[in-house]
Amino acid sequence: MAHPIKSRKRTRAYATAFFLIGLAILALTDAWWPGIMLVTGLPLALHQYLTGRTHDTLVTLLVFVGTFITVQFDISWRLFLPILFTVAAIYIVAREYMETNAESEEELDEDTNLEIEERKKKK
Repeated sequence: MAHPIKSRKRTRAYATAFFLIGLAILALTDAWWPGIMLVTGLPLALHQYLTGRTHDTLVTLLVFVGTFITVQFDISWRLFLPILFTVAAIYIVAREYMETNAESEEELDEDTNLEIEERKKKK
């Protein structure tokens, strides 16, 4: 995993704010489908990118933006979407076998240090 850009706490806040702005735009434009795919996928990808999970970011963008493009531009989805979802599922399962689930002490300390640095920059 690459070095995180922001702490997890701040990253969650950014992704949540981005998601809520997206929902507001969908409510104003009444373009729920396939817009919800972007509103869901882009904040998730932002969260993954800011926490240093670049491969996860790419897979998330591939699935959500790929689905949006397929539906929006009326591309035949009968073969494309099942392949897209299968590739994403294989990646997720493979990643779980390659990485450990538990956060190490080092990662927790790193998050705490990032939060402290961000607070100092604010002042």
